[in-house]
Amino acid sequence: MTEYEVTPLAEGLPATVPFVGPEAQERAFDKEFSARIGANENVFGPSSRVIKAIADAGPQAWKYGDPEFFDLRHAIAAHHGVDPAHIMVGEGIDGLFGYLVRLFVGPDDKVVTSAGAYPTFNFHVTGYGGELVMVPYRDDCEDIDALIDAAVAHQPKLIYIANPDNPMGSWWNAGDIESMIERVPEKSLLVLDEAYGEFAPQGTLPVINTSDSRVLRFRTFSKAYGLAGIRVGYVIGEAALINEFNKIRNHFGVGCV
Repeated sequence: MTEYEVTPLAEGLPATVPFVGPEAQERAFDKEFSARIGANENVFGPSSRVIKAIADAGPQAWKYGDPEFFDLRHAIAAHHGVDPAHIMVGEGIDGLFGYLVRLFVGPDDKVVTSAGAYPTFNFHVTGYGGELVMVPYRDDCEDIDALIDAAVAHQPKLIYIANPDNPMGSWWNAGDIESMIERVPEKSLLVLDEAYGEFAPQGTLPVINTSDSRVLRFRTFSKAYGLAGIRVGYVIGEAALINEFNKIRNHFGVGCV
């Protein structure tokens, strides 16, 4: 039998996923959940218009999706009032996090995040050999001051914060996030996860500034739009920064349906 050899980095990684899905638990107990709440899925599902659009697109599933995501990027850009050059589409926020870490994090590079924050981001960081610097929560919130203090001390490639937070559901107002961006150390990049932004009170999300290369903002169709099974997300940022994703992304990662 031919012997194989993975990289030393892969050799030291666990063959696990960041969390156990409900399907695995249902198989283990031979019983379906009466309510699926562990993954924060939107049980109301997509709108009737979206369901019709999916059905109409079904016969075209023999095609690969447009590798430039032209129509979708332009629609998202129009929704946010920005140029399409500031939008990158990917396989949900999870897939985009993988590209982000691949672009910026190498072995032993530091990444600052909160202890207990979204685990899939951490999964990608360790998968590329990065070193996580964990900061504790304060009063059920990600601690902005502690995150920045850790960033100043460790000079990380990335600083992660979710607003609103997952899993706690707490949030900071737009002014607090804007102040945080101003304090990001040179050569660090703020990763602003806004997956739950549509559920936040007015005044939570900062105004989009596409000229600021200190921050990337991640959004998804999984939560508010009830499309977790479709796997489509996007990132908003400065044009040159967004263009970096073209170097390493899966060009057929998002389908045509």
